[in-house]
Amino acid sequence: MRRDEDHESRRTRILEFIHAHPGSHLREIKRELNLGMGVIQYHLYGLEREQKIISRRRGLHKRFYTTQIFGDRQLEILDTLSQETDRDILLFLIQNPNATQKELSEYVRISPASINWHMRRLSDTGLVEAKRDRMNIQYLVRDRAEILALLRSYHPAVWERWADRLANVMLNMEQGIRE
Repeated sequence: MRRDEDHESRRTRILEFIHAHPGSHLREIKRELNLGMGVIQYHLYGLEREQKIISRRRGLHKRFYTTQIFGDRQLEILDTLSQETDRDILLFLIQNPNATQKELSEYVRISPASINWHMRRLSDTGLVEAKRDRMNIQYLVRDRAEILALLRSYHPAVWERWADRLANVMLNMEQGIRE
């Protein structure tokens, strides 16, 4: 009987963690809950089979979300926010609309070719729009308000680090809506 209680309490802990941290990947869940890899894999498989969670693969990681909470667009945003470089690029673009590849490369400290690769992925998701301005390509973020809302709700540590800079962006957005 005790073993069944442990089984259910572990599954519940994993489900609650995914609910609180959407977009978490296997090793992150393992590290945060301090459970064995096999235990985590077993319960994730069971939760998916029971349709309590869904998984999405992006890049090297399979990320997990509770079902019936997020739409496809929100899942796309959360996938992106779960990846540090893509998240930093998005936040920089929110703060600096129309930034160029060179500006992004200098900010993120990666090569222009790597920035190009990230920007192509972000453009493919529809989160970023590229426009040519003479010799440069400039980038704009779409869905800024939704990105910021999801960041604030599900990545509070990042939100805290960016709070002062993002507060100005939010105020400018509100003023734009009023006008």
